Amino acid sequence: MEQYGAKLVMGALVTTMMGLNEERRQVLLDYQDMLPLVTATKPGQPYPPQCQRATKRAADLVNEVIAERRAGLRHDFLGDLVQARDQGDMLSDQELFGMIFGLFGAIAATTRSAGGALYMLYTHGDQRAQLIRNTTLIPDAVEECLRIASNGYFTFARIATRDTEVGGTAIREGMIVRPSPLAANYDPTVFPDPLRFDIHRKPKRILSFAVGPHHCIGSVLGRTTITIAIQRLLARFPNARLADPNFIPVYGGAVGELRLQSLPMTIQ
Repeated sequence: MEQYGAKLVMGALVTTMMGLNEERRQVLLDYQDMLPLVTATKPGQPYPPQCQRATKRAADLVNEVIAERRAGLRHDFLGDLVQARDQGDMLSDQELFGMIFGLFGAIAATTRSAGGALYMLYTHGDQRAQLIRNTTLIPDAVEECLRIASNGYFTFARIATRDTEVGGTAIREGMIVRPSPLAANYDPTVFPDPLRFDIHRKPKRILSFAVGPHHCIGSVLGRTTITIAIQRLLARFPNARLADPNFIPVYGGAVGELRLQSLPMTIQ
């Protein structure tokens, strides 16, 4: 994932589109890497020092980027956001900071998000072969990959206000509950046989990028990047395969996240 996802996504999005140098790219990766520690911190406990340092460095980077765009040092879509704040007063300072900070976090996450898609495609050779023969199927295939094998990062802590039970699991008043919005991607009333991977499914309204006020601002960018990455990989290495046919994936990441740690492949 570091050799493919990180280099490709960080190179395409961060270097080319945002003009961030290697030092600044590392700030984003360090921020993403420490997020599992944040979600594992118990209520009332301070965040570990490395989390605080990584968050501050990421926040400082956002403020530096805003100042540079405001000074006209670079013209891009981040500069457009700054202009929306300064000229049209369409955003507050807090909203401007939050949108760019959220974008940076989403971009760092996208470096791993292609892993689930590649794992599904390279464990379903017949469907991968169809994509190689007919590349117009790739966008729908990406949606199915996102439905069944996305990172699953979006999880928001809630506190139970009373004793209850959900699906046979007892929940006591005061307990922290982390519902997974991605569970909707497996709703059998919406997606028949939801555990079956099918590039012809054409899934609609999946929650891989959340919804409503929590909808990921970088969803279009993320989808586009993963789609191009898969298109180029299949075109250049049509005979690529998993190095071990019996490969068992290992996941990590934050609470609620399925961050594929590695995907050893043989490229021919």
